[in-house]
Amino acid sequence: SARVMKKAVAYLLPFMEEEKRRVLIEKGLDPDSADQDSDSQYAGKVLMATVKGDVHDIGKNIVGVVLGCNNFKVYDIGVMVTCEVIIEKALEYGVDIVGLSGLITPSLDEMVDVAKQFQIRG
Repeated sequence: SARVMKKAVAYLLPFMEEEKRRVLIEKGLDPDSADQDSDSQYAGKVLMATVKGDVHDIGKNIVGVVLGCNNFKVYDIGVMVTCEVIIEKALEYGVDIVGLSGLITPSLDEMVDVAKQFQIRG
């Protein structure tokens, strides 16, 4: 099912890009001169990661696609990601939301640890 989803997303991406162009034009902006790296054109920025100890990422991938379709900039930093890297990348990208993924029971403990570290670091 993950392979099918990835193929479907690859098929849909050109349509999504065309929709973004249309929205920029409706706002009176030139899509060809718009800064593609600018965050101002997004509804928000989201970091997605599957926590250390887990490789199950289909849920993360589905959520990432849905967020992307709703004009969020999604930074997917992969699977088996340590707490330190998650926090480092969240700060580097200046994200609004951090989404953590995992399927196996120990992943829940890892997610709690990541959340605690975010609280400790302010």
